Amino acid sequence: MRKVMLVDDEYMLLRGLKLLIDWESLGLEIVNTEQNPSLALKYLQDNDIDILISDMNMPEMPGPEFVAAAKKIQPAMELIVISGYSDFDYVRAGLQQNAVNYLRKPIDTDELLATLRGALDRLQAQQQQHQIASLAIQTQTRTLLTTDREPEQLQIIQALGIEFATPTTVRLIGVLNPLPPKDLVNYLRVIKAVKGFYTEREDFIIVFQGTTDQLNIFINEAPHQIGVAHRPFLIGAPIKNVGQLRTRYIQLRREIARQYFFETASGLRMMLPDTQESVSSTLPSYSEVKKALDGIDLTGFSIWLTHQFDAMKQANASDLLARQFALVVLLVLSDRLTKFDDKAAIIAAINHAKDVSDLKGQLQWVAELATEQGTQQFSRNVLAMRQIIKKRYPEQLSLAAVASELHLNAVYLGQLFKQEVGRSFAQFLNDYRVDVAVDLLRDSDLDIGQIAEAVGYQNSSYFYKLFKKQTGMSPGDYRKAGVLSS
Repeated sequence: MRKVMLVDDEYMLLRGLKLLIDWESLGLEIVNTEQNPSLALKYLQDNDIDILISDMNMPEMPGPEFVAAAKKIQPAMELIVISGYSDFDYVRAGLQQNAVNYLRKPIDTDELLATLRGALDRLQAQQQQHQIASLAIQTQTRTLLTTDREPEQLQIIQALGIEFATPTTVRLIGVLNPLPPKDLVNYLRVIKAVKGFYTEREDFIIVFQGTTDQLNIFINEAPHQIGVAHRPFLIGAPIKNVGQLRTRYIQLRREIARQYFFETASGLRMMLPDTQESVSSTLPSYSEVKKALDGIDLTGFSIWLTHQFDAMKQANASDLLARQFALVVLLVLSDRLTKFDDKAAIIAAINHAKDVSDLKGQLQWVAELATEQGTQQFSRNVLAMRQIIKKRYPEQLSLAAVASELHLNAVYLGQLFKQEVGRSFAQFLNDYRVDVAVDLLRDSDLDIGQIAEAVGYQNSSYFYKLFKKQTGMSPGDYRKAGVLSS
């Protein structure tokens, strides 16, 4: 609904105007009526109006003076002036302030309707022009940040009025999922320091150039429901030249993804000058996780897991590293299970989890499953087989060779091992080798082929396929994600 305000010192005329036509059928709503033009100007300062209908003969303030002041407050507003005088100076004064028409008292219904329809047509055309201009700026801003072609960037910088060699600072700002987005759009359009903005899915990417004080005012005066108490504002590092635009944009995108993954609900976060890292740390090894979970109950596991993810969040860990950590925990938990048919599905769920809560839910379920299956009790022969694997995994072990060493029938021993462990001898051997490889990828400088050989595989391609099947990641990708980074 378009908003209308009526201003006339005569109460009966105001009342009559409200009843003269069906305003709602035109898509109009009379949101305020004022008899005092001074009060009307005060209202206009705090409230948006689409159409102002005003008398031109009011004792408190001359009509031409009032409409000039009103138009200065809201230049885009449509004006309709009314007067009982035939004096053309009053008419001309109103028209010079872009009044759409002059209506003589008493007001003719058909003339009023025609005048209002004309005003609505102009407002619609004006809105379309603003939308076209806004879309053009959004397209330019997106291109500026996503292209690596400097000549094109320089043209857009000039068009948007961005200047690097000034006392003011150019930054990128991300606003996560503002609700409602229309309020933020309206706010951004009136802030001179906002050189451009566009949306990526539900988030806003903003190019801001201003002083620290201007930045603080911009954040603090944002629409209440969008402000930092309700939605995160991510303030990018200073951008000193055109060459840093794309780097800062990628940094901001990663931080937005991280905030969603670690479920940051609110709060202002200033990003560090050159990197998102504030703590240098490494991923816990398989051995460290196994030691931490030794003898822990379900409640303790949940507390420990929450603490680990909270620490990662504070250390600015990426979502990739959080998933990698979850895979290590899964490997440790799965070693306790005598039956685990859903390992592949859990690996897929970890790699596609949308946030930390999803990861914790998957791991909590596996931990509960391990608790239900109870503490494993192995026979003397199975214990001996497990010890052989753990001590001699780099060797070319086989079930037949181990059975011969233990002076037992290979078929019988294989059946016994699978019955007690829940996996075949070969599966357990492969799982254990991958567990060792996880630590080697984290702690050694050996290349992938050397690690494959160190854990018992002469064929590095086979090791690659096996590792990816067990963890959902290639050995190379796993190693790259092994240090907390953005």
